[in-house]
Parts: sequence; structure tokens; C-alpha cells
Amino acid sequence: MFARQIGSGTLVNVNCAWKPWSRLGLTKMAEVQRYSRAEVATKNGKNGAPVWIIYKDSVYDCTKYVDEHPGGPELVTDEAGTDTTKVFQEAGHTSDAYTILAKYKIGELPEEEKHYDANGKKKKKVVAAKPEGEKRSCLNIVTCGLLG
Repeated sequence: MFARQIGSGTLVNVNCAWKPWSRLGLTKMAEVQRYSRAEVATKNGKNGAPVWIIYKDSVYDCTKYVDEHPGGPELVTDEAGTDTTKVFQEAGHTSDAYTILAKYKIGELPEEEKHYDANGKKKKKVVAAKPEGEKRSCLNIVTCGLLG
């Protein structure tokens, strides 16, 4: 996937099958930066650490926004380094809050750590079926014991 700058800053995605792209003024789009939940947990605002949060599997660096938060900085710092999806949604934020949040996005969680699908819907947990083996229930053991 490549992007081409049109006019005063609009980027248009362009799928190219020919080379060289540089003659067309195209640049390769940066891949999404991935951060693990463990890495985000270290960005908890303590001892001068940055303030990162997770919202719907995306990672946000809110360090510069903490003091601007209308509810006070402690509402952000109390959740720093954690997945704030539930708290953020329960707070009843306006559409402006979601717009502000988008400005601070720095990456996403790796696929194996994500809890939401591409549409922002909670993924269903898949539980592996236990392999069928020669497990005997208590009833089988008692019956076999009686029958000899």
C-alpha cells in the first residue's frame, strides 16, 4: 500500500503494481506500530514515565493531554498503563472526546492480544474442546467395579 500527497496534505491510498514508485511521487506508508499490553503497563505515568492507555486495542500516548483533561489529570493518570475501554465508555464521553483521543494514537496491540475485531466489536472467546480420551466418569468406574 502506498500513499500519494494531493494538494495541501491530503493522502490518497494507491495500490501500485509497477515500479519505480518514486517517479510518481509515492512513498511507502508506515506500518502500524505494535505495543504489547506488558509494554503499555510500564507507561503508567509513575516516576516520570509517559502516560499510555489502551482503548479498543489501540494504544494512545496521553502524556501531553493529562493536564488538559476536563475532569482533572487524576482521571487519566489513575488509568494509565491499562485498558481503559470500559471506563472510557462508561464515562459518557462526547464525540469530541473521541476526536481528541484519536489525535494521541501511537499504535495498536499485537493481533494475539486484541480483544476487539476490526469493527470495534468485542471478540467472542473461543474455548478449545477437550480431546476425547479414555476418561472414565465416576459412574463408569462404579459400574465396572460392580460388574467385575
